[in-house]
Amino acid sequence: MRRPGPAPRSGRSRRAGRPGLIILALLALLLDGLGAPRPAEARGAVATRQVQLARGVARPLPTTLWYRTPLTGRHPIILFSHGLGGSPQQFAPLAAGWAEAGYVVAAPAYPHTNGRGPVDRRDIVNQPADAAYVIDAVRDLDGVAGDALAGHLDVDRVAAVGFSAGGTTTLGLFGPGHAPYLRAGVSISGRRPPAGFGGPVAPLLFVHGDRDPVVPIRAGRQAYATAPVPKQFVTVGGAGHGEFLLPGDGRYKRVTRRVLAFLTANVPVA
Repeated sequence: MRRPGPAPRSGRSRRAGRPGLIILALLALLLDGLGAPRPAEARGAVATRQVQLARGVARPLPTTLWYRTPLTGRHPIILFSHGLGGSPQQFAPLAAGWAEAGYVVAAPAYPHTNGRGPVDRRDIVNQPADAAYVIDAVRDLDGVAGDALAGHLDVDRVAAVGFSAGGTTTLGLFGPGHAPYLRAGVSISGRRPPAGFGGPVAPLLFVHGDRDPVVPIRAGRQAYATAPVPKQFVTVGGAGHGEFLLPGDGRYKRVTRRVLAFLTANVPVA
């Protein structure tokens, strides 16, 4: 559950690799969200920025935001959760697409399952509480004078999406007593959550490759079977563990359009 697919290999020789490694290391430091806050970077119609959040000293949650710029009106929030050994930046094309569609996307790097350090899968059980904390922190930005999101967040309409262990984290948000502003959830290649479902009714979408060697499709179907209605299960034929989330994959547009259609149907942008 480390990544949705392999990264492209460099064609450079070992002799030319040392400067490249230095540059990559510097880029990693900029991207990991652990340094000083930076201003938003505009990329076409979408801006990105990082906010430094933490649920206690031992649980830093640097969170990347994507949103349209300039913002007008109010926009629903999507909380995105990465998988084991993953990162928010790994899913930047996906998040930018949702931002272009009018959502404000928030993606935390979970403290013990992101790709910057040792991965402890036992910590997945703690991540739904992390995700809920991040959602509330982002919702609070609506009232922060001078923030780019102030007055532009539809704080009563939130969706959650996650890949692999992040899918399990997402489903864990929809337990008994969950907040009513959680309106819909999408689990991509995930397993059943640590605790049972409950709380206000919220539609759930399950997406899974039928040749997934990491999280077998039967695990996704087990999660689906325990979920309340309304729910949908989408099988991605011939797919493994999430390579269909890579823009270069032939199934990328079909899958991402299906996910966006589900989100817009259940958490529409005004």
